[in-house]
Amino acid sequence: MVFGACPALQAEPPKPEELPPNVEKLIVKTGSAALAEIPFYVRVPKGYTGQGPNRVLFLCPVHNGNGLKTITGNAQTRHLIEAADERQWFVVSVTFDQKGADVRNRNVFYYYPEKFSGKAVLDALAQVKAKYRSIDTDALLLQGFSGGAQFVHRFAIWKPERVTAVAVNSTSWFDAPDDKSLLPAWLVTIGESDRSYDHTLTFVEQLRKAGAAPIFRSYTGMLHEGTEEVDKLNAEFLMFYDDLTRPMLGKPRSLLATHAEPPLKPAAMPFVGDSQEWRYGKNTAEAAEDIADDLRVYLPSENIANRWGKAAPQK
Repeated sequence: MVFGACPALQAEPPKPEELPPNVEKLIVKTGSAALAEIPFYVRVPKGYTGQGPNRVLFLCPVHNGNGLKTITGNAQTRHLIEAADERQWFVVSVTFDQKGADVRNRNVFYYYPEKFSGKAVLDALAQVKAKYRSIDTDALLLQGFSGGAQFVHRFAIWKPERVTAVAVNSTSWFDAPDDKSLLPAWLVTIGESDRSYDHTLTFVEQLRKAGAAPIFRSYTGMLHEGTEEVDKLNAEFLMFYDDLTRPMLGKPRSLLATHAEPPLKPAAMPFVGDSQEWRYGKNTAEAAEDIADDLRVYLPSENIANRWGKAAPQK
């Protein structure tokens, strides 16, 4: 019996990307050989009426992660997405796809915003603002987990005058902050069993020396992972700074470049916590002095304090 040759199997063409009804996609051309085109995703808040001003929440995915999956709400962002709808935030995310590239090479990898990725984000925001005039792209809220935190913490150091608050979750290594890094509010979280734990402690101390008052939280038994508890703390933190700075939305903030002040100084925060015991109490001079400098965390609201730790028994 003679059998005829089997026809070559034809690969199915890739399915077109399906976007939810309130998500739009745009492509930014970078002019960089490292990553010539970058897709961004824009989530318009449910019930958007065009009446602003509207905040922008920028979510950076994990290493080479998918921006569409991030913007629709995953384990690290679900509560943030809920907050965005409640508060009429626009949410912007991105797919930085550089598989196989050297993550330590500042000239080619997207972790380092000063080369091409940072400008791409600013270009994307400018395109979104051209369509939705009610948004404020100079008062950003940022969040990133792991590789996403690599980018957002550097973006906040690179363009601090554009950032209101940034949540840095489980990154592996850091750039040192500078004297403008006190402009944004910082939340830094890490698992106590994460191999980057010591690097994180160093970064938090550098922020303090720069004049910032970072909220630091580590989690017992947590490795390099994102959890719902971290997401909830992120949401409380970013909502607080949204409330605090909302009167400035839509107004010029050019003075930030020359009059560097933190958004809220430690003395103005109502609670102070001990990051060894994860207990907090009212921010009095006596209570603060009872906590070692390297363990002291100032907490700007009771909601944040309750997500951060437990109230200390009253003496």
